[in-house]
Amino acid sequence: MEDYPVLVTPQEARRIIQDATQNATATESIPVHQTIGRYLAEDVRSERNVPENDNSAMDGFVFLKEDINSGKRTFRINGEIRPEHKNPESLKTGECKRIMTGAPVPPGAVLVVPVELTESVDSKVNILQIPEFNPIRKKGEGYKKGSVVLEKGTHVRPFELGILIDSGNNAVSVFKKVSVAIQITGNEILEESDTNGPVLEALISTWPSVDIDRKPVLADAYEKVLSKMKELSESHDLVVTTGGISMGEYDYILKAMKELGAEILLRKVRQKPGKPFTVSRFNNTLFFHLPGNPVSAVFTAGYYVKEAVLLYLRQKSSPQKAIACEELSNLKGDRTLFAPAKLYTDESGRQMVTGQATMKSHLMQLYKGNNAYMKIDPQSSIPAGALVEVVKF
Repeated sequence: MEDYPVLVTPQEARRIIQDATQNATATESIPVHQTIGRYLAEDVRSERNVPENDNSAMDGFVFLKEDINSGKRTFRINGEIRPEHKNPESLKTGECKRIMTGAPVPPGAVLVVPVELTESVDSKVNILQIPEFNPIRKKGEGYKKGSVVLEKGTHVRPFELGILIDSGNNAVSVFKKVSVAIQITGNEILEESDTNGPVLEALISTWPSVDIDRKPVLADAYEKVLSKMKELSESHDLVVTTGGISMGEYDYILKAMKELGAEILLRKVRQKPGKPFTVSRFNNTLFFHLPGNPVSAVFTAGYYVKEAVLLYLRQKSSPQKAIACEELSNLKGDRTLFAPAKLYTDESGRQMVTGQATMKSHLMQLYKGNNAYMKIDPQSSIPAGALVEVVKF
């Protein structure tokens, strides 16, 4: 009797993987300019007021409000204020200063009049029209010093990078990238004809915050498999293998992991494709042993390995539902079926999915024109027009 779960449901498999990643997260501090694509490991607070002072939102002239309120419209120009000026002098009655966008305004009650609402001749300026709104940006109106500008878990895009720089941060704490090794196995696989390696590398490269290390194809030789699994456990967070996990005479992966003393977390999932999918843990490294059939390998990577990567980064995937265009039947099946299909939005904004409840795990052609899996439970039927769970890929 084996001491690990055999033939679990997909839901149970995901729960086991979630439990295995509870304490796996590591963090590091990096310069903000290196944060694109990374996830923040803690709240980030502003190091300064943004803006740092009251400043002009437009090019124009700045006046004392009391002069404007008294009806005065012609003023002597007494210098200018540029953005690099830090402490402009107070205005004197009857005078104004030329002011540039972003320049600090003088102390006191002042009004900025855009240049297009004025007429200047020599050293004087006439106000042609008082603006409806005073175009002055207030100190701290973006964020005040010490306030949270980005929350823990935020995915840093170019926009968030701008916020980090703007708020005066030089370095921030992020979750470390997840180191993923890809190890294809099989005597029958040549480097030039290997499908799984390049496809999995390309797939995983679309996931956030990963470092990928694809190894040369590994022959079905027990001692080589044993040595390679030990080596990979010493240098990666996650290891993805394909092949060598079924019941054949030359399927050595499971035997090697047991000899190393690995904990077998699950062995086989009641699903189609990818029933032989197996997960083990050794040296605090999670091993995802994918079946060799290309569709099985791609599906189990996208459905399970990606989930683990997101959990390492303290993120969660969200299940989606769409309206089935056709009746979907898995009444005769004893495994959950994940069938490739096309997900789209119709003219009324509804999420629709179209496809057939079929699966042939050796045919990559099933992905042609499709962008999602439909999840159909065993002994179930979903009528056209009903909701079905979908997983985008």
